Amino acid sequence: MQECIFCGIANKSIASKIVYEDDFSIAFLDRYPRSRGMAIVVPRHHYKDFDENFELSFKVFESAITVAEMLKQALEPKSISISIIESPEVPHFHIRVYPVYEDQIPLVENRPIPTNEMDLESIAERIRGVKVQIRKTEEVKEEPKKEKEEKPRSKEEIYRLKRSMEIG
Repeated sequence: MQECIFCGIANKSIASKIVYEDDFSIAFLDRYPRSRGMAIVVPRHHYKDFDENFELSFKVFESAITVAEMLKQALEPKSISISIIESPEVPHFHIRVYPVYEDQIPLVENRPIPTNEMDLESIAERIRGVKVQIRKTEEVKEEPKKEKEEKPRSKEEIYRLKRSMEIG
C-alpha cells in the first residue's frame, strides 16, 4: 500500500515548504495553490474525518488559526479563508488556509495559480519569519454575562404584543 502523501510530509519523508509545526500538526504550502501562500494544515497522526479524533482535530484547528495569522502578517491579504474539504485523492484530515487577494478568489473550482519552487520558498521564508502568539482556548477566560435589566412593560405595551400575536 502506498504511503499517504500528507503522512509523508508530516514525518518529513516527502519534501515540502513547511511554514509551521508543533507536536500535533504541521502546515505547509500547497504546491498547486488557489491563491498565493495557500497553506494546508494536517495532523501528524493519520485519520480521514475530523470527527474520528475530536481532541486532535481541535488542536489542528488551533494550528490553522495560528497559520492564518502568520499568513495575514507575512503576506497582507485582504482576508483569510479556512475550509475543510474532503479529498478523495488524499484521505487524510486537513484544513486549507487561503489568503484572499483582490485579484484572486481562491475557490476549489478555480485552476491552481502558476508557481515555482523559488516562489514557494520565498513565500515560505516570509511566513516562517512571522512570530505570533495565539492564546489557546484554556487561556481564554469568558467574561461573566451581565443580566440585562428589563423594565416592566406597560399595560398598553402588553396589549399591543398580545394583539400582534393574535393577528400574526
